[in-house]
Amino acid sequence: MGAGLLDDADLAALCDRCAAAAGVDLRHLLTVADDEELRLTQNAQPALTFTGIALASLLRRRGIEPAAAAGHSVGEYAALAVTGAVAAEEAVTAVTERGLAMAEAAPPGTSTMAAVLGLAPEAVKEALAGREDVWPANFNTPTQTVIAGTTAGVEQASEALREAGAKRVVPLAVSAAFHTPLMAAAAARLRQTLDGLSWSSPEVPVVANLTAEPYLEPGSIPGILERQLSSPVRWADSIKMLQRLGVDAYVELGPRRALAGMLRELAPGAAAHNIATPQDAAGALLQ
Repeated sequence: MGAGLLDDADLAALCDRCAAAAGVDLRHLLTVADDEELRLTQNAQPALTFTGIALASLLRRRGIEPAAAAGHSVGEYAALAVTGAVAAEEAVTAVTERGLAMAEAAPPGTSTMAAVLGLAPEAVKEALAGREDVWPANFNTPTQTVIAGTTAGVEQASEALREAGAKRVVPLAVSAAFHTPLMAAAAARLRQTLDGLSWSSPEVPVVANLTAEPYLEPGSIPGILERQLSSPVRWADSIKMLQRLGVDAYVELGPRRALAGMLRELAPGAAAHNIATPQDAAGALLQ
């Protein structure tokens, strides 16, 4: 996932500082780890966060600065680091602890997630009403909601959602039920780490998953990030907020084009760019 990033001396040095601060072998995760290893949330989170921060750094060298920022789930930490709200080393430290806490709260195989396609969020919530083993976890677009819960609960709910009119319910290759009450213990553990970090006001608005509103005070950041872990990601509402802030072009940092793909539904006609490699950052013509 980080192929090429560590060829840059400054980024390699930043990687080593982040790895030392977080106590994680970032070089291994970025250049050697396979899909099975990276599927573990305690490995994926620091790797994704550093990748986003590094790619933003490459764009910044070209004079490309964000007017506003947001990140989906763990991506919110990279968004906060890129905008100066927290140091890169502290952001990677936070997500490393976040991943470990999440893995401990829900051992592999006990919980999971699935994407519900072609059904309105209100219909998804109605189909899950009264259940205490599965919940909406990501409100991504008007036709895509991710659910999460116990493995058995998600399997049963998936059938009910198909009967309710979902075009497809797609299991996700994740290791736990993120953004649900099953993460409450992990959130409490994470808060201890968040309270020990140095937070500043972001240089530009950063829209929070929890509220779909920009962060206002540095002192509020730990509490919002704590609650984010056990609450749904309000991504569709977050994009609406970015639009209200005047954003009409978006840059997704990291592998694949999951968020850029969502923009076709959330912000039709807006420019959407994906920067996944140093070569992308070097050649990008962002308008």
